[in-house]
Amino acid sequence: TRGHFPNDQAATKLLYLAIKNLAEKWKRPPKDWTAAMNQFAILFDERIRAVQN
Repeated sequence: TRGHFPNDQAATKLLYLAIKNLAEKWKRPPKDWTAAMNQFAILFDERIRAVQN
């Protein structure tokens, strides 16, 4: 059975939106955010560039 998500992209979108909503409430960045952002930049280069511009 598939569970609650029809595909992997649906689950990824839900996680992204949950993190985005939480990030609005953060007073400061998470402890290892720089390392995480470096990894995201490698995996999602074109998306990060689009947001930064």
